[in-house]
Amino acid sequence: MDSARRWAGVVALAVGIFVLITIEELPIGVLSVMAPDLGVSEGVAGLAVTVPGLLAGAVALCTPVIVRGMDRRLVLVLALVSVVISCALSMVAPNFAVLLLARLFAGISIGLYWAVMAIVAIGQVPREHTARALTIAFSGAGGALVLGVPVAAWIGAHVGWRAAFAVVGILAAVVAVLLLVLVEPVRSPVKVTGSMMLAAARTRGVRYVLALTALVVVGQFITYSFVSPVLVERGGVGLTDIGLMLLLYGIAGLAGNFAVGPLLRRSPPTGVAVVVVGTTAALLAVLLVMDSPPLALLVMPLWGLFVGAISVALQAFIASEATAVLEEGTALNSAAFNTAIAVGALIGGLILDAAGQTPMILTSAIMVGAGALLAVHYLRTRVIS
Repeated sequence: MDSARRWAGVVALAVGIFVLITIEELPIGVLSVMAPDLGVSEGVAGLAVTVPGLLAGAVALCTPVIVRGMDRRLVLVLALVSVVISCALSMVAPNFAVLLLARLFAGISIGLYWAVMAIVAIGQVPREHTARALTIAFSGAGGALVLGVPVAAWIGAHVGWRAAFAVVGILAAVVAVLLLVLVEPVRSPVKVTGSMMLAAARTRGVRYVLALTALVVVGQFITYSFVSPVLVERGGVGLTDIGLMLLLYGIAGLAGNFAVGPLLRRSPPTGVAVVVVGTTAALLAVLLVMDSPPLALLVMPLWGLFVGAISVALQAFIASEATAVLEEGTALNSAAFNTAIAVGALIGGLILDAAGQTPMILTSAIMVGAGALLAVHYLRTRVIS
């Protein structure tokens, strides 16, 4: 019974990351209806992703030092309370400035949750089940792509983007209660300091994962942050069908999250290399092939299949290649991941407004391709050594 409850706690963590990914990427799904309602361009509206991402990166970086001996489960609950506040403010935002204020609370929640979620998931199960616990916990990210963002896009198109924020806020409150009931307390025996974070950043595994994140996640979100206008203008997809396209993307992403599990259990660096090479190929397909709704139906699931495995692959890489600095490495990876989302959205918005979609997507493909070369280089040198 205790084992069943612990695995139920891991599932609850997955639902929590579902909420966090949904609130982080919700503006992406409703961008085409939110931007005109608030009187800003789609490029400017992308700041709704950039601002919380930058703050999330800073919060994640500081979290291990700030929380110290605190129960990591309570950190997750505080993160979800911050989601509720963010959604409430977003619902009533009269202009884009107030929406950005609301998104600051989203940034706090994302940074807190991402920094400790993997540690809490690992703390629920015996060590030999670490990879499985991470796969289940991070399946919430794929689940958000399957249901969270597409459903939000559907609500935004048919009911209004404010209603989408309301739904996410209610779900966050429910999940906060579930975490308190199901998740076992997790405390770190080591009080992390700033010097320990710097030392962790110098270890080989952490250095590589930070470089991979900078290339791959920035590259991915340069284009994905503006997937709604890309689907409409490049793929010829109607506004009411964007939710369907994102649903297909998300279903494939959830499948990719679980499909990469066996590979990650054998060799996390190999899993990372496969995922990043596949993402590069998918972005090239967006650039060169996706010029009609039928082709969008083919390309979006391919893209989602590989992108859905990025989060769990990078975390498994940390758990495998930086075991001695797991909490610090996880926080650094979280900070880099969320900052990369923000930077990607910012760069994508600038390129989109200045040069259009083709240069934007090409930039994504080049950056993720560089990440693929780096992942293969690490794998080759690791095998040799």
